[in-house]
Amino acid sequence: MLGKVVIVTGASRGIGKQVAIELGRRGATVVVAARTVEQRKSLPGTIGETVAAIEAVGGTALAVQADMGSEDDLLRLVATALEAFGRIDVLVNNAAATSGRAWGAPLMELSRTDWQQQFDVNLNAPFTLTKAVAPVMAALGGGRVINVTTGHHGGVDYEPAPGIPVPLAYPSSKSALDTFCNLVSGELKRMGISIVNVNPGFVRTEMVDLMEQKGVDASASISITIPTKVLCHMAMCDDPMQYTGTVVQAEEMILELGN
Repeated sequence: MLGKVVIVTGASRGIGKQVAIELGRRGATVVVAARTVEQRKSLPGTIGETVAAIEAVGGTALAVQADMGSEDDLLRLVATALEAFGRIDVLVNNAAATSGRAWGAPLMELSRTDWQQQFDVNLNAPFTLTKAVAPVMAALGGGRVINVTTGHHGGVDYEPAPGIPVPLAYPSSKSALDTFCNLVSGELKRMGISIVNVNPGFVRTEMVDLMEQKGVDASASISITIPTKVLCHMAMCDDPMQYTGTVVQAEEMILELGN
């Protein structure tokens, strides 16, 4: 990854933070994007802390505060990365809207505003960023877009995890993201750009720790190292086009990778 520039969204904590640190450890220059600059009361992690962690393992990083629901912020993120480093080789669309009433609200209680906010962050932000970085990557001879998606998208007996309300807007937006990945892959391939979606599974993150404190059964959660290794593989593997346009299951891929 030496000499490569990677944008990772949602990198103040969780999977995004771990991927950013690992890619920095492996020589990438990482642009760390998220909203959180000041420490929150309930959740740990800021973009500054992630940059410090990357620098601690010998990497180079830049923190850029950005609201994934703001097109202006997203375009500023790309412009800032280009101004600072002159290139963008990999985009990791990890940020997601996973809190608030919109998460578990049923149809009759879900406002249009909450529904739209989920789509703005989970679908529209990856669309906007992918469109913005594609010409840059194409000019460099190619690049990679990696989206973090989710698993089972619903059904009569669907339950994301014991004790967690069944979401509506979140999986709907992620399902649309999977379709976007598939449909746009041909156009991006002709530009030398691969795109893949990775379903990380039910991962033990700071958010899950907080949910467990509130009574959610998190015993089935998996180590954050699993999606981290898979996402880094997608960012670094020799032939990313073998995955382009597909949804990869992290727990299955880790077995194929043998680690």
